[in-house]
Order: sequence, then structure tokens, then C-alpha cells
Amino acid sequence: MTCGSDASVFHPRPEITRRDFLNGSLIAAGGATLGGGAPLSAFGAKARSSDSCGDFSGGDARFARGGNVPEIFEVAHWLRDDRLRFSREEVVLAPGCDGREGRFAIANDAEECDVIVAGGGLAGLSAAFYLLRRRPNLRVHMLEAAPVTGGNAASDAAPPLPVRASCCGAYGAMPDSEHLKELFKVTGIDLDAHRIAAPDDSYYFDEHAPGGAHEGRGWRIDMPKRLVDLDPKQAREFPFDAKLFADLKRCAQTLRDWGDKDGGPTEPPEASDPKFDHLSEMSFASYLTDVLRCDPRVVEFYRIYTTDCMGGLPRSVNAHTVISFLSSEYSSASFAYPGGTHRIAEGLADWLTGKDAAGRARPFSLQTQAMVLRVETEASKVSVIYWKDGKFRRRSGRTLILATQPQIARHLVDPLLDEERRAAWAQFNTAPAIVANVAVKTMAPIVKLGLGYRNYYWGSKYWSNMIVADWTTPNRHDPERASVLTFYSEVKAPPEEFSALRASLLSTPFAAYEASLREDLGRILQGAGFDFEKHVTAVFLYRWGHSMILPGPGSLFGATRDGKGRLRREKAPRRIACRELGGISFAGQYTEGSPSLESAIGSGHRAMLETLARL
Repeated sequence: MTCGSDASVFHPRPEITRRDFLNGSLIAAGGATLGGGAPLSAFGAKARSSDSCGDFSGGDARFARGGNVPEIFEVAHWLRDDRLRFSREEVVLAPGCDGREGRFAIANDAEECDVIVAGGGLAGLSAAFYLLRRRPNLRVHMLEAAPVTGGNAASDAAPPLPVRASCCGAYGAMPDSEHLKELFKVTGIDLDAHRIAAPDDSYYFDEHAPGGAHEGRGWRIDMPKRLVDLDPKQAREFPFDAKLFADLKRCAQTLRDWGDKDGGPTEPPEASDPKFDHLSEMSFASYLTDVLRCDPRVVEFYRIYTTDCMGGLPRSVNAHTVISFLSSEYSSASFAYPGGTHRIAEGLADWLTGKDAAGRARPFSLQTQAMVLRVETEASKVSVIYWKDGKFRRRSGRTLILATQPQIARHLVDPLLDEERRAAWAQFNTAPAIVANVAVKTMAPIVKLGLGYRNYYWGSKYWSNMIVADWTTPNRHDPERASVLTFYSEVKAPPEEFSALRASLLSTPFAAYEASLREDLGRILQGAGFDFEKHVTAVFLYRWGHSMILPGPGSLFGATRDGKGRLRREKAPRRIACRELGGISFAGQYTEGSPSLESAIGSGHRAMLETLARL
């Protein structure tokens, strides 16, 4: 991307007046460095307030990067503002902030299908994959609102980024379930070639770190896994007092041991032994301080992990989910591709649109930029009304898999819900997040410091860690290469403040995020010859208002117990909300309770089983 002399500086409004219904979709902003030290925020067209309906993102070209187009947001606003009324033959659009209104006929698609899949993220793609693996002749039709499939498994490889980089999901654990192994093998995704080589997690210590490391400032490479193997005499390698060092070492060992425990917490959580369900009722902070009796500073140490990977503070996420995540990372290998989990979505899409062993095209069809607005159920079929190319259309099928994000799924099925289901849906909470890709012309400072794949630090205004986009390639030790550093945000607010945080995410100027990245990089790369003006060639932001399901205490298995005091898993709110509804199944990480690719794919597998039972 280039920016000519007539580039206009983008000045976002300081606040937004409505919450965007599609906050959960990918929103991006970017810029390229200009001569004379001009800020990266000087890239992009001015927002058009006339059609933005009060949203910061409206009309600015930078926000289309990553998949969003203005039309999708406009249609989403019709839903958000309850402006649509449906009948069998037409849709009435009430007047609103965009000046559009009227009566519009619904065009019926001539072709029907066996299964409609609404949503082309990992959940929808995997559901379609498993369906066609077991019933190769099923006619499967997918509708995806964005211009490309992938959802949270999005990536960005467009210039001026020198390598493909993740926009959201970054890595995963090596699979241990048969359905995951099947998916990776059949789609040709070589995880072994992209195992994350050590050093994996590194941490930067200064006065912002737990315990206030005024001495020993700098990076500690490949920890906290290393803590398990360190002798207490080696504590001086880390800026901890004896108490904190001992507790961190014990905590790391406990988490590693969980990975070897039969039936221990895993993803999806139903695959774990019910005897560990009680861990879902307590927060991870409580587990650390009340069960392990750790120093409260240990909670602070893990804060940047839970806020990055689960979108919540240690007191806002449940111990079962965190143990599942950390035990797999501490006890087994992880994998990552340039572009993160995008490679999995890409492999699934290639398989679905490819040919079978006999050279025949699979009976799979895909429409992108097709936003589902309504679900209709009848005795023998399910229909969806969707918007595409300026028209309302209806597609019918024998059954439907809703693989959208939870706030969209709930809106679509709300007219069909009874009070029990409606109450269960109300208990879902999704965390906002922002991701930044920082393109650098040389990786010499990173290589000089010996940093690894994930690199955590405290004290940032917005960020918790950065990953090296091309770490699992043979180039990772080449200091002269151009690459991308991907930064993940730290969600510092409790769940009750998420709504305000979503508004802030959309209204914060690009320049503020840029300034934070500049400050952070100057601090954590000091002494390595890093110069932001000299080394950074571009910054792009990807804003996710409903990035991931928040796995709060009680969210996995609920609070209802049987006569023996055991939690009744089937009474968990997510199980009540997402049980089959007529001819509809639900898929998405939220249905399994945790924000992981394993949960997203697992939900697709479960939805496949339900769907085949109906056909």
C-alpha cells in the first residue's frame, strides 16, 4: 500500500451512539509509514458520517481490510435497530439513520439443498467437512456474510505485509481426539512441520511485572515451563523473591501434571471426567489462591495469559478451562502456521470445493457476502432469508446448521425460543479484543534478544503479548528477513464492563493504538537497536467486538445438581440454549464453552452427528 501527498488524516469521532450489531466481525484499520515521520494513522479515507449510522467504522476504507464491506454493516444495522418486518413474500424496511426504507420482494432460490450451513468459520467449515465425509452425496450449501471464509481463523497476507499473519486465532495444541486427527489428515494439514520450536513463551520483566522487578530488568526466555526444571538455587535467574519463585514453580508443575491426568480438563469439556467438573464453578484466581495456596502475585503473573487467550481476568474465567489450556501447553507440543489458524480454514475450504477420489466435484456450494437475516421452520424443511447483492433472497433445505457467532444466532432464532431457552441464551458473554500486525523490515532486534514465538509483557495500555508470525518456518533465525509481529490485546475489564469496552474499541483513534505499540516496542526491545521509525513499515489493526466466548465460572456445566450432588451437565445454559431446535443445530466455540479451535471444530463434529440423525 502507498499513500500519496493528498492523503487525508483520519479523525474518528470521540464516541459512538449505538453498539454495532456485528462487532463480532473482523474490522481492520491500517497504515503505511510516510516520509518525514508522519504517523501511521495518516493512511485512509475520511469516514462518511452520512452512512455510518453512528458507528466509528462507517465508510473508512481501512476497515474493509480483513473482509468487512460497508454493505454488510449497513444490513447489520437494520437488524440491530429492529427495522425489518418479514412476510412470506416481502420484507419491509422501516426508516432509519441511513435514509433507506421501503418494501422489497423476496426472491426464492430455485435450488434446494439437504443442509444449509450459516457461517463459514471453523465451526461451519468443519460441520460441512464431517457431513460430506460420512454422506458424500449430501447437498450442502454454505452462506457466509464476509467476502471470505474463516471467521476467527482470519489472516492477512496483503501488501505491504511481508508474510502472512494472523488476524485472530494464532495456534493450537497437537490433536489427541480421533475427529481432529481425521480432519487434519484428510485435508493435508501437516502439523508436525509446524510444531512451535523452543523458545516458546518468553516474559519481559521490569517495574510493571508481578513483584515489581526493579532489578533484573529484561527478557527471560522460554518460561514458565523452564521453572519446573529449575533448582531453587537458580531462582536468581528470575527477578522473584524466594516465595514467589517457589509458588510459580509449584504452579507450573501442577499444571503440567494435569496434562498427564486421566480424564483431566480438556476441549471440548464434555470429554473430561465429571469428577473434575467442580473446577468449572470456581475462578482461576480462586484455584490459585484457595486451592494451590499461591501468593496473590501468581494470579497477576497469569493475568496477561487469561486476558489474551480467554478474554477475561483470572477472577472472570473458570479454572476448568484455564487448566485445560495451560496443561496442554505445558505437557505437549503446540503448532502454529504463518497466518495462524487460517491454514486450517483454508485446508477445509480447499477440500470442500475440491474433487473426490473419483474426480467428481463434491456437492458443496458457497455464497460469500450473504448475510442471513431470518430463519423459518416448517414440518419438512428449514428456510433462511438472506441479503446478497442488494436483494433479499430465500434458500430452503431439509435442515440447518447455525454456525454464526452467538449474538447473531440468538437474534435469528429468538422468535422460536421458549422462556427457558431465552433465559439460557441471555447468559452467554463474549469478550472484545483487538489484534495488531506490525510489519518490520528487519528482525535483527528480535533475533539479537533471542525471543521466541510468544513474548509476554506487563504494563501496556492495550497489549499483552506479541508473536512472531513466521516462527515455525526455517527463516525464524534469519535476522535480515522482513517479518510481522502480531500483538494481542489484554482485556482488563470485568464482564459487566464489556459493553463499554466494545464501544471504546470502536471509538479509540488508530493513532492511540499506534502510539501504544510505539511505546511498548521501545521499552521491551531497548538495547537491541530497535527504531520504530526506521524498522516499522506498516501497522494494521483488527477489531473483534465479540472475539470469543468468555468461559466464566459456572458457564461450562451450570449449577444444577442431581441427588448425589453431581453437576448435571445437560442443564448447563449452553446446553439448553444450543440443543436442537426443530430442524436446526448450533455450532461454534460458544456451544462447547471455551474459545479454542478445538471447541470450534468439535462443535462442527457434534452438529454433524445431530444433523445426520435428522436426515
